[in-house]
Amino acid sequence: MFRKTIVYHISTLLIILLLSTSSLAMTDWQKLSPGIEYIDLGSTILSPWSHIHTFKIDLEKHDLDLILASSFAKPYASAYQFAKKSKAIIAINGGFFDKSNIPLGLRIGNYHQFSSLKRISWWGVFYIKNQKPRIVSVNNYKGEDNVDFAVQAGPRLLINGEIPRLKVGIAERSAIGISPDGKVIIIVTENSPMTTTALAKLMKSWPINCKNALNLDGGSSSQIFAHINKFKLNVHGLSNVSDAIIVKSNKS
Repeated sequence: MFRKTIVYHISTLLIILLLSTSSLAMTDWQKLSPGIEYIDLGSTILSPWSHIHTFKIDLEKHDLDLILASSFAKPYASAYQFAKKSKAIIAINGGFFDKSNIPLGLRIGNYHQFSSLKRISWWGVFYIKNQKPRIVSVNNYKGEDNVDFAVQAGPRLLINGEIPRLKVGIAERSAIGISPDGKVIIIVTENSPMTTTALAKLMKSWPINCKNALNLDGGSSSQIFAHINKFKLNVHGLSNVSDAIIVKSNKS
């Protein structure tokens, strides 16, 4: 009886250690290349099918750009197609679009404005100017000159470290944020639907620690493709999208 008790306690301890080790492994950033790190905050030993793919991007080594499916004569495309067409190392769905596959809200890529600002109070604008990312309210975006990149979507998930009042509803999610050291955070869930509030809490917490974050088009549009050295990822959305945010090295 004593022997069985010892074996039971040792087995329990091994399981606890295994779970703890697995949990810790999921909170270590993996360096994929100079200027890009990755972490999966969703996969655990108990739910290996659930993923929260998270990338941290240094704008001193990489550029964000925007590409429309219409630029290669298509009404819509997948993240994989956007990446292959533009030779990007990462492609993620952008903001919302209408039934005619026309982007809704501001879109700027490579200093070119594709569509204009839409006056929706609860949306926000993520933009890059002089290699510095910012997220502002629609009312506070003043149409500045020399904006390299911009995408409008919503809602804002984090506003200077605070979580605003957000609508309920569970779905796959995509989001973009800014880390405390000015790097761009990109998140896409896979088999891990959640509320926008849960997503905001995740992005506010360690190891992401965003102060500002913006929800992108999620649900069936949520998707990402990445091919960085030996790292490959292709999360298929249930539907294609009108535009994508892409990441390219600026050191080529």
